[in-house]
Amino acid sequence: MQYPIPLPLKILLLALAYAVAGRLALMLAIPPGFASAVFPPVGIALAAVLIWGYPMLAGVFLGSTLLNLSIGFSSLEQLSLEDLLVASGIAFGTSLQALVASWLIRSFVGFPTPLTSERSIFLLLLLGGPMACLISASMGTGVLYLNQLIGAEELPFSWWTWWVGDSVGVLIATPLMFILFAEPRALWRSRAGGVGLPLLISCAIMVLIFVRASDAEQNNLRLRFHEQAKLMSATLKFRFELYGKAAQSIERLFNSSEGVSRQDFARFVANLPSTYPGITALSWDALVTAGQREGFETQMAAEGFAGFRISEFDAAGQLVSAGARPAYVPVTYVEPLGANVKALGFDVASLPLRRQALERARDSARTVMTAPITLVQDKQTPQLGVLLLHPVYAGELAPLGVSERRRQLRGYAAAVVRMADLIENALKAYPADSYRLQLEDVSDAAAQPLYGQPGIALPAYATELVWQEQLEIGGRQLRLTISPTEAFLRRNHGLQPWAVLAGGLLLCSLLGGYLLTITGRADQIRHQVRQRTLELSAILENAAEGILIFDEQGLIGRANPASSRLFGYPTSELVGRRIGSLIPSLHPCSAERLDGQLGNALEVSGTHTNGKQLELEISLSSYALPGRRLYICMLRDISARKQVERMKSEFVATVSHELRTPLTSIKGSLGLLTAGAVGPLSEQAHQLVSIAQSNSERLVSLVNDILDIEKLEFGHTRLQLSRTDLRPLLHEALAHNQGYADGFQVSLSLDDSALPAQVPVQVDGLRLQQVLSNLIANAVKFSDPLGRVEISAQLVDQQVRVQVRDYGPGIAEEFRERIFQKFAQADASDSRRRGGTGLGLSICKTLIERMHGQIDYSSVVGQGSTFYFTLPLADT
Repeated sequence: MQYPIPLPLKILLLALAYAVAGRLALMLAIPPGFASAVFPPVGIALAAVLIWGYPMLAGVFLGSTLLNLSIGFSSLEQLSLEDLLVASGIAFGTSLQALVASWLIRSFVGFPTPLTSERSIFLLLLLGGPMACLISASMGTGVLYLNQLIGAEELPFSWWTWWVGDSVGVLIATPLMFILFAEPRALWRSRAGGVGLPLLISCAIMVLIFVRASDAEQNNLRLRFHEQAKLMSATLKFRFELYGKAAQSIERLFNSSEGVSRQDFARFVANLPSTYPGITALSWDALVTAGQREGFETQMAAEGFAGFRISEFDAAGQLVSAGARPAYVPVTYVEPLGANVKALGFDVASLPLRRQALERARDSARTVMTAPITLVQDKQTPQLGVLLLHPVYAGELAPLGVSERRRQLRGYAAAVVRMADLIENALKAYPADSYRLQLEDVSDAAAQPLYGQPGIALPAYATELVWQEQLEIGGRQLRLTISPTEAFLRRNHGLQPWAVLAGGLLLCSLLGGYLLTITGRADQIRHQVRQRTLELSAILENAAEGILIFDEQGLIGRANPASSRLFGYPTSELVGRRIGSLIPSLHPCSAERLDGQLGNALEVSGTHTNGKQLELEISLSSYALPGRRLYICMLRDISARKQVERMKSEFVATVSHELRTPLTSIKGSLGLLTAGAVGPLSEQAHQLVSIAQSNSERLVSLVNDILDIEKLEFGHTRLQLSRTDLRPLLHEALAHNQGYADGFQVSLSLDDSALPAQVPVQVDGLRLQQVLSNLIANAVKFSDPLGRVEISAQLVDQQVRVQVRDYGPGIAEEFRERIFQKFAQADASDSRRRGGTGLGLSICKTLIERMHGQIDYSSVVGQGSTFYFTLPLADT
């Protein structure tokens, strides 16, 4: 015997159901918004009012109020009148929506109703969903806006997500409520399996897909921010190292000369502060013993610094004459002098933090950074900074022992760095509103801030985006923390997960309406099953991927044409063959072993009919039939991709370890020679060093361009096109590559006799040199010793054609389609013998086309190859 539920209890149960369902739905809200892409409580509310009458509106109002209060506060102590008014305003909109929707449905559809016709189903879902939900979306977002909980820029999106979420919630939850409680019970109960269960399963699937899409979106967001943070970290680390080299360069100046005057020092460091933004001053801090103090102060006064004295700070923070000590490290030379004259004579060793750094630099013979300090120059407007200190010893080489280093110490080369200037200049290429950066010195027990402030509290979903890294700079441990800003989160939070969920659940709701119309029509269901079977069969036969269906014994029962083409067997021969003969890793075939591989993408080897090994990616799934179980194997040939990955890996390793490091060292050494670090050079030597330096800089540029080929291809690298005479560029290319050709015992020649006196073209000269160098280098590499490479140019139809010809082995015709692709090499083993990465011709093609030209080649195997490109003549 059933007892009726009292109305007050129904109202309370509805309020509880509304609040619980609402909290669950808000777990699917798109951060940082207030609305979810599906909100079932409104569908529950509408169905309750239709089934049990208008008194249930009280339960709707109460449940909505409780739900919205639970969002705004976590304890009763936090509850305010404003929170109550906001929650009540939203609840009033929800209740009004349920009232209007139920009145429209009763008026135009009627209720109770079995909903067996397409018209009644369509009208109920339309009136109760998209039309009535305009009320709640408008009133709810309006309340949030008026109470300044959302801004004007967030209003359209919040309204849209609110309306879509409520509409989808009605379309899904209302039919399920009818199945549970509506009359006639027999009809609605029969629809539990045909409508309710599919609807719940499809919704669950869409929610799972949404969770995966949200996770993927979050991972992409994290990867994007972390990639930016990694680049910022690398930039800062490089900038610190670069500034340390500025101090080292001063040490080389003093080691290269017995007497460095103030004028010599000023000339040497004149351009360094502008070259290295953030360096406030560069100084020479000589070591002065107590016995040398008087003579030192007298000498400095004679140089024009009247009243000069070695100074230090007293307890009040004023500069006073330094007390008696065994030794001093006063600022002797400092540039720029005008802005830093206050620091002249200051004993750097008088302060503990600076003294500790001086001692570490002296004993280690390395560049050392001080702990965060307030610079002497900035006492009026304190700014955090550091000193980069490099010891200078008597003699060109640092002594090996610590005691010997202390005995031979002459002084210190110092770079005074303002952290804010250094960091902000180094990171000016990054959008300032996308990150918050904090740099702390954690070398000691208590962390000391160097730059920035602790980031504000982030939403829970954004905490994993925070990047933190430990840097070792000048013997100090620095902790770098980079956090995203709200602006970054707003710009980079895509709508794909929301679209997936909203669109998928909308489809689920439409599926529910559709299932309502076909309940009891078994013939139509059977027709749909047959139709779907044909469609799946067509998909199998026409799929581009290989598909093999086999049983638990490993016998193939069905194969599509793509798998036949992949393995080289006719389809009829594949059927009945064991799967292990094609894919050895699936032998022996057992249900337990196969079940462990279901749903995973596996990279395996396969066997072609000719015995050739195939590189495959497979994924397994299974389905059960009466009395047996079948497995579906999806196959994809990944041979080309794996080859590219191997070649790319080899290339990156070559560039990183074989080119960049030695080139950087060569460039730096040549720069020191040119700057006179080891004394003046003869005119002939200076010319040779200059040529070598120029070529090393061009090689470094080429290496960087190779590493950035992806940017070049996608237009992220801009060419500086200008009107240029081609003839000098050809002669320059010949001169620059002559030494390379000599190393291979290959002669280079240039024939430009067919060109007029002036050949104006619109090109980027440096990039054109890169193209010519690539083509000449390829020709030289594939020429025999004592062979020759011929460069020529001529005019053809208002275009200039430049060609590079060699007499090497030539290029097979089957390689023509791939020769200008990335990592393309005709013979990988040959490329190892001759060198090369497979990127040169791809770079050439991209560059020439960017300069509005065309590139191609002709070749005869055994007789050599001719690579040529054409460029349009510039308008005269």
